[in-house]
Amino acid sequence: MGNLIVSRSIPAPTPRIAETMDAEQLKSHRARIAFEVRVMLHAHFEPSESDEIKAALLAWFCDELQDWTHEQVVWAIRSWNRDNPRRRPTPGDLVSLLKRARGEKVARDMAALPKPSEPQKDRVSPEAAAAIMAEMGVRNPLAVKTVAGIEAAE
Repeated sequence: MGNLIVSRSIPAPTPRIAETMDAEQLKSHRARIAFEVRVMLHAHFEPSESDEIKAALLAWFCDELQDWTHEQVVWAIRSWNRDNPRRRPTPGDLVSLLKRARGEKVARDMAALPKPSEPQKDRVSPEAAAAIMAEMGVRNPLAVKTVAGIEAAE
């Protein structure tokens, strides 16, 4: 069996849902993410930061997480908190967790797909092969060799 190269479409590392939203939907989506992030951040020590820093921090989380659904973001925050209850995540921590989970799901889904079968090969009949070889002037390598005056034994 020869090497069979199969090309399958591999999804993007993020769902890219922000690309499908209009401006108002995106604003609402980011507000929901910001709320979840604020809740999560309140579970950790919060140094007295200026409002400007808090806004920038929320914008950073929203920028990184806006391509994921609200449910996925909540799952990532809670999953991070279960595995790292004493560490405050960065947006990169959550995105990494989301991408790993998405990649594992895509790998499972692709592994579950039926294996492609080798394409059917059109076989040439022995008679057609002999005719082609005779036309090209090529002797059949499987034919019994004869020498003048000597007959082949069975």
